[in-house]
Amino acid sequence: MDWNEQLTLMVSRAALLLNLSGDSFYRKKLVWKQRFVAKFGLSIESAVDLWLIVAEPVLADKLTKVHFLWCLNFLKEYNTELSSSSTFKTSPTNWRDKVWRMIRIFNGMNEIHFEDRFEGWNSMVPSCYVDGIDVLIQETRPFNKGLFSHKFKHAGLRYQVASAIGVSKFVHVSGGVPCGEWPDIKMVRTNLLPKLRQGEKVGLPLLLSRSITETCH
Repeated sequence: MDWNEQLTLMVSRAALLLNLSGDSFYRKKLVWKQRFVAKFGLSIESAVDLWLIVAEPVLADKLTKVHFLWCLNFLKEYNTELSSSSTFKTSPTNWRDKVWRMIRIFNGMNEIHFEDRFEGWNSMVPSCYVDGIDVLIQETRPFNKGLFSHKFKHAGLRYQVASAIGVSKFVHVSGGVPCGEWPDIKMVRTNLLPKLRQGEKVGLPLLLSRSITETCH
């Protein structure tokens, strides 16, 4: 089944969840775009692309596009079981079972490839853009300064993400490390600079770029 046929099927499955008519997709594209992104966190075109990546294991696990959409909604809104199951007119037990099976499938994906930074882009300076993300976690007792995030003044874990410039893709993810022990500059030097080609540089937030002057030699 080709991409356009999958788009038609995605529209028909999403229509009921969005309180829209599937026949209105091409007549009311702006409405569809706004509601789909608001409900599922990505465009319907990207949802089709993602479905094509995971379709085989999803169907093998006896799941469907509807369960796929339930999971996208959960990852977008992070609602409670009772709220989500009510929204999608199913039982909390069924909703939980289907969504967590879908998450396990998503977790098995291997779709982040650093070489994709040159897709639709041929510049080495910068070759991609890098930024850091701190994620709050529960405070420990006694206090552990190694976990302290100066951004949030709270315990946290730090991740670093590189995004392509020529296309909408993440090309590198690292981290899950204690904020206080891993400043951004250490993460870049440890996890990213060794991957760069000779003469290549990455785009960085202003404060971090002032601290890093290395290129790969």
